[in-house]
Amino acid sequence: MLTDNRKRALVLSGGGGRGAYHVGALRFLEEHEWVPDVVVGTSIGAVNGAALASGHNARSLWSLWQRLQTRDVQKARLNPLDGNFLLDTSPLRETLEREGWVDFKRINSTEAAAHLRVTATEVNTGRLDVFGNSPDVYPSKIRKEPLGLDHIIASCSIPIVYPATQLHETLYWDGATVANTPLGPAIDAGAEEIVVVIMTPWGDQSKSPSDPPHNLLSAASTTLEWALLASFQADLKMFRRVNELVRLELENARLRATNALLRRQLGGDETYLVDRDQDGVPDILQEKYRELPEPVIVAPNEVIPVEQIIRYTREGHEKLYKMGYENAREAWRAAGKIVEGEGP
Repeated sequence: MLTDNRKRALVLSGGGGRGAYHVGALRFLEEHEWVPDVVVGTSIGAVNGAALASGHNARSLWSLWQRLQTRDVQKARLNPLDGNFLLDTSPLRETLEREGWVDFKRINSTEAAAHLRVTATEVNTGRLDVFGNSPDVYPSKIRKEPLGLDHIIASCSIPIVYPATQLHETLYWDGATVANTPLGPAIDAGAEEIVVVIMTPWGDQSKSPSDPPHNLLSAASTTLEWALLASFQADLKMFRRVNELVRLELENARLRATNALLRRQLGGDETYLVDRDQDGVPDILQEKYRELPEPVIVAPNEVIPVEQIIRYTREGHEKLYKMGYENAREAWRAAGKIVEGEGP
């Protein structure tokens, strides 16, 4: 049921055949009673996000992933040198419809299981568009409209690898082309708690270097991989700067409120400003500012081979599913949260 509750947001990155990693992380979150109200998906994250908005959970989504093979997602082109892409994604379109991954009737109704946001990049302008099944809480440029299969396929259209997708007379590439794990749409939707699942090591987490690319496809994939990681790092840096600005604004509001109260008291005015949380800032002022807690970032400790972006196998899915679960446990613990079954 689509409700006004927007507190929890799950941001799912792109990564193609590595999408089972999302599901493992989701299983851990569900075991800890953390279920998203908002889902922001890019590329394969858009596929998994649409499945969650359709009513799937970690268990049923994992059942779909266990059956998913490369032939269900793409097929070789007869002449890959004729045109600007290498693989045909028409099988993915058929699979999502036939196997029950998505239910757009539910997604676009009040029965949707989550507020869904899907991103795609305009080919001609490089602009990131955000499509959603509900309006945002805060001013934004979201395109609120009935979502369909073209929105999902557009978000999955990796440049060079897959063809661009036409939507509203505009050609789109993968949303990850410019923003692999966009935090902005989650914040605009009204989220206060954000969990990001990204499939590339970030910061100091990486324990092993990636192998040098050995062919044209892996070279292109590696280039895209690090570009996408840079986009997330920039997003996170901006998030932290905005939070710092909010902290400064709150401190300024606290000082102004204290000054105003002192002036009233000196003048014999007993006016009382409500401060329910007793943090020194009257509620009427604090409502203007909102500091968000640091996102919980679930990421692998080692580089996942880029070839798995276009490879879908049962063995690969199982490995990534387990990895996503364990990395979610590590991230949850690192965020100071209680992990079930572990001591304090």
